[in-house]
Amino acid sequence: MDWDNKNENPVLFPFGPPVYIDHVPEEAVVELDNLIEEHGGKIEFDASGLLAGRIEKQTDLSSLISKDLEEHIIKHCIRFNEVLGSRESNMEMAGIWSNIQEAREYNPPHMHTGNFSFVIYCRNDLEKFSMEHIQDNKYDAPHQDTNNNTNQNRKLAGLIELQYGEPNWMNWNNYNHVPKRRDIIIFPSWLRHTVYAHYEENCVRVSVAGNVNIVG
Repeated sequence: MDWDNKNENPVLFPFGPPVYIDHVPEEAVVELDNLIEEHGGKIEFDASGLLAGRIEKQTDLSSLISKDLEEHIIKHCIRFNEVLGSRESNMEMAGIWSNIQEAREYNPPHMHTGNFSFVIYCRNDLEKFSMEHIQDNKYDAPHQDTNNNTNQNRKLAGLIELQYGEPNWMNWNNYNHVPKRRDIIIFPSWLRHTVYAHYEENCVRVSVAGNVNIVG
């Protein structure tokens, strides 16, 4: 019997939420850097007790960012929404904060409120290392995983991970991103996500996260 291909693209990916990845301009990162430097550590802007992260230095930027930067972030969300087929363009910022992640600090699996969540990366000292170097440490050594359905057989240091659904055979339930300066990543706010620790002393990763709502 002859083998006759009827479909040139037989593998489908019909399940799971979409993820948006792009870049913000340098001036956006410079503004965020300046706000973090000026207001980080001030008690009136301390967000460390309000967020899920096991991170000491977290700063609420909601009342500090410029209107131009706010509109730029919202435009990314509108573009994301348009790609999904929606023309809804009435959106507003619903919170924005910074995280300075030092060695062994991490963000456990959690979700946000609202419609869209975003993360912008301002600085990543880990960029000068390869992932093999970052994940070559005694804390991140993989262990035997007899069930093949947990993180025990994966190296995780330095990653942000988006998680959806149940781990199982032929079910890709996570997406890992290695962040770089100026990256912006957007996803549905209900999507569970986590930031794994890194173990490089005197290295930090500075990110700014927040939520955007559809209004009207």
